[in-house]
Amino acid sequence: MDAPFTVAALVDIDDFVASRRSRGQPWALHQLDRAGRAVRAVTYGRPAASCRSTPPDEWLVLLTGDDPHTLMTEAGGLAEELRTRIVGETELTATVSLGTPHSGPGGVAAAERGARWTNSYKLLLGGDRVITSPAPDRPGSPPPVRIEPELARRIQVGDVGGAAGLLSNWVDRCLQERDLDPKTLHSWLMGELLFVVDVVNRSRLAGGSTDWLEACARLPVERLITVTEIHERSYLHIWLEETVRRLVPGDGAKDILTMAESYLTAHYTDPRLRLSTVAEAISASPFYISHLFAEERGTTFLRHLTGLRLRHARTLLSTSALPVDVVATESGYLSAKALRSVFRRHVGCSPTEYRRQTYRARP
Repeated sequence: MDAPFTVAALVDIDDFVASRRSRGQPWALHQLDRAGRAVRAVTYGRPAASCRSTPPDEWLVLLTGDDPHTLMTEAGGLAEELRTRIVGETELTATVSLGTPHSGPGGVAAAERGARWTNSYKLLLGGDRVITSPAPDRPGSPPPVRIEPELARRIQVGDVGGAAGLLSNWVDRCLQERDLDPKTLHSWLMGELLFVVDVVNRSRLAGGSTDWLEACARLPVERLITVTEIHERSYLHIWLEETVRRLVPGDGAKDILTMAESYLTAHYTDPRLRLSTVAEAISASPFYISHLFAEERGTTFLRHLTGLRLRHARTLLSTSALPVDVVATESGYLSAKALRSVFRRHVGCSPTEYRRQTYRARP
């Protein structure tokens, strides 16, 4: 009897790093627990299926069978069931990547490698899907656009945010290329990062070339290699912004956060204000701004914005006789109903009740 075949399905939570940084560790752990239970519920009772968790946000599901064609059909149905179950039972989405069937002594390891290689295409295709057949590699192809002159100019004038934003936008443009493969994108990215190192590094050898020994002290090789392991667009943007700010002298992260907070303070009464609005105004990616609020302030962009709006609304309610709908408009809400909803959730009472309490509290 022939040895059974094994196919691997890699269940990968979408945008987990960005979500954890913006919504907090307790929320992330709770959602992961629910996702894990969903995965186990789908695989439980299937004699040919097994699963194991691979922290922080993945599960490897193995399915065995005697016929590779039948096995792939079953694996496709299982993958879609896994994805749908996670979407239905958590606040998360997931991508399930399938390898190809393998048999023999190294079949399980080969099946896992295949699923992980397939999952690398998530960076190109996006999440919340089942990925089964990666496109062929196209080694040696040039990037669709070249940004080196403008990138150098921004770095040389000290526009760190602009340089980081330009690089992030360039990545988004590259991701639109048809039949792009992860290896090619990683090669392009490494080339741009080495270019940034070359522009920033002021130490030159006798012949005028870059002193790469000193340059690599600014960007360690192991950090450069890390980019080849990233398969989330959201995390890639965060990683790129952090890396550029690490390469270019100055405390760019604090500058970005300060600019974001200043912009919010000046525009929080605009009901159309969004994270993307702020990001465009200060030349930074939305993902990186969310990351900075989580890391530096221990909060989220939305909570910070809500805090500004509610503080203004409370002031108006306790110091004026303006109608609630006017208070809502002047605090950045489209309607009194919207203000009431946020007010009850965060303050614990309605705007009218708050006004009554604060007026009573006055001497």
